[in-house]
Amino acid sequence: MDSEEFENRANIATKIADRLGLTGIPAVRSETASSTGAAALHEAYYKIASGEFESVLVLAGERMKTVTTEVATTIMSKTVDPEERRFGFTMPALIALITQAWFRERRIHGAGVSDVLARLMTRAHALGSDNPLAAFYGKPEPLEAYYDERKNLPVATPLMRKDCSPICDGAAAVILTSRPQAVRIAGLGSATDTSSILDRALLTGLEATSRAAKIACWRAGIADPRELEGLVVEVHDAFNSLLPIGLVDLGLVDASEVIEALVGDPKRPPLSPYENPITGPKGRMPVNLSGGLKARGHPVGGTGLFQIAENYLQITERMPNARAQVPCAKIGLSNSVGGPGNNNYVTIIEATDNRRTRAVVPEPRHRFESSRRRPPRAATLGLDGHEAVVEAATTIFVTGRGNEPAHVALLSLDGRRVFAKLDQPPRAGEVPEQVLAGQKVKLLVKDDGDHYFQISRGLPFDLGRILSSIRGRVGGDTEAADTELAAADDTKETGGV
Repeated sequence: MDSEEFENRANIATKIADRLGLTGIPAVRSETASSTGAAALHEAYYKIASGEFESVLVLAGERMKTVTTEVATTIMSKTVDPEERRFGFTMPALIALITQAWFRERRIHGAGVSDVLARLMTRAHALGSDNPLAAFYGKPEPLEAYYDERKNLPVATPLMRKDCSPICDGAAAVILTSRPQAVRIAGLGSATDTSSILDRALLTGLEATSRAAKIACWRAGIADPRELEGLVVEVHDAFNSLLPIGLVDLGLVDASEVIEALVGDPKRPPLSPYENPITGPKGRMPVNLSGGLKARGHPVGGTGLFQIAENYLQITERMPNARAQVPCAKIGLSNSVGGPGNNNYVTIIEATDNRRTRAVVPEPRHRFESSRRRPPRAATLGLDGHEAVVEAATTIFVTGRGNEPAHVALLSLDGRRVFAKLDQPPRAGEVPEQVLAGQKVKLLVKDDGDHYFQISRGLPFDLGRILSSIRGRVGGDTEAADTELAAADDTKETGGV
């Protein structure tokens, strides 16, 4: 994905051909941000399908540990739209906004969000710790580790350090050939979305994944992937929250059921992922049995190919973790997310001897004509003082620049979206990102075009004090406190924190 900055090397395809002693062959590098590995395999497939080549070697990987975490964050943030970078957004910060909106749509607040994310972390590491190919092999994470404030530091609320995939080195290789093999490519799909989430119709998911999945299933003759027998799935979970979001985007699980399908009933003790009746090895839809990006690792350029290779190992009964081997695995589906969800790939591979009947599937839209280019964003000076509604908000703690935390919100007003920073630092006890969603605020636009938002602080009560009081009355039940607090907020014209 980014050998120029991680390794200070360009034209890497030529260097690899030379190192392998294969000079004379064509060599090309594909790059689509963090979906690069999947993109390379798709390009190789089309080279063979065209009849130009019989076999193509696909290599994908990244060496990220050549730089510090801060530098790696800065490098990765360059895939973010300039408008978002202007407000200090990093990759985890953008996914944090989507995460906030997704949980709000599920009506999960406060501690309820942390409980789900903690269980997703524990699930990933329980599987990754048994996978010899994983970065966290031999390193399970107990549930209580998520609540260790000394080690699990905030990154961009609600995402914590243990919600984020590790910076690591890794590579994968696959040979595609037109000669008959035990596993074949059954369906490929890819799609893009707008560079900035400001321009997306959907904030609670990644529409590029949904589009790519429909195209891949159409090409594979799959009417409903939920009905497939012998299915194994690898979802791009660079952040814990992307696992349930991805399963919904792929059309594999309903949003109302996806949390329980992954981690069981949050009100009951955690279930071992090996025993999960839906997403475990013996379930109807085994998911991320490698440990996923969260525990197997996320060497950005290599991840997409890793996922495909892992499904191949499942189908050929060669999964390194024997406990995670799916009995009678016949078909593998993986999705790879490029950047903040704007260049996504879905790959379906299948055992050649699988007797599945191809379904007649309506052809999805996969041909596009150029319309007018996205017009320049209208000036916002005239919006100074206008009332806006907060769609999602986050506090960015890890900026890549060593700055103070930034409190940023996605606002909706007059039929458009804008980013804005909180005009004043929060007071002691205030938690703006947890209570702002859905609230009305005032947009402030400075002469240089910078956006800020203002919360009414002239309310006759102090929300920080009320929050503490409610927590005390309910015995520390943060989720109940946040729910009661949100209910109290809804009676006001403006949100106060």
